[in-house]
Amino acid sequence: MSETTAPVPPSPPVATTRPTHSARRVNAIAARIGARRYLEIGVSRGETFLGVQVPERVGVDPRFVFDPAAIASATTRLHAMTSDRFFAEAAGTEPYDIVFIDGLHVFEQVVRDLTNTLAWTTWRSAILIDDTLPSDVYSSHPNRGEAVRLRHAAGGSGGAWRGDVFKIAFLIHDFFPMLDYRTIVGSGNPQTLAWRAAGPLRTPLFNSLERISRLSWFDLQAHREVLRPAPEAEAIALCTEAILARQGLSF
Repeated sequence: MSETTAPVPPSPPVATTRPTHSARRVNAIAARIGARRYLEIGVSRGETFLGVQVPERVGVDPRFVFDPAAIASATTRLHAMTSDRFFAEAAGTEPYDIVFIDGLHVFEQVVRDLTNTLAWTTWRSAILIDDTLPSDVYSSHPNRGEAVRLRHAAGGSGGAWRGDVFKIAFLIHDFFPMLDYRTIVGSGNPQTLAWRAAGPLRTPLFNSLERISRLSWFDLQAHREVLRPAPEAEAIALCTEAILARQGLSF
């Protein structure tokens, strides 16, 4: 007779005493622009999601690492599905004021998440994209397992991985002239903050989706200025000032 193992109950959502750098940035933007609706793509354990202070929160993840029912309510909704399916079936009818993209860290998926997000945001919305500056050549590998294996084979240690999300900054630069953006550096994980803003037309650097998709960590080092790096406070100020100007408001 074989033994049976009792199912392991889902872990409770992560509770943090202090917001993560992502939640801190989202909350700073939300407070300035009066955000009412927040969407997070890639919730996982909920470290960021639970720290966000926006009246209506929507989270999407194909595999939550906690029981979504534990925090679900009329104003907090969690969808256990891919982001592609969410945008096709469950995004609702109202635009989102802030979207945090932290899903699968490969360029092709981030392109889909960004383009879908643009359909569900407005001139009054901010978009925050996670992990847009790899910490080393290994962390920029699109396959997490290979990134760690190659680092260890070279005598390194650790499991840092950000994938090839950095390419999204090049895509925005070359193909989304209606977006302004800055990549937040320092004070936490590098993230690219984007918003709609009228401004001078940028001259495309590569002007080729295929070339951008093949960029390497070394190409990033040669064209690091495309990230438009900025401190957190400066990036948030530029974003919120542009949004408030569209709303006819001021600080």
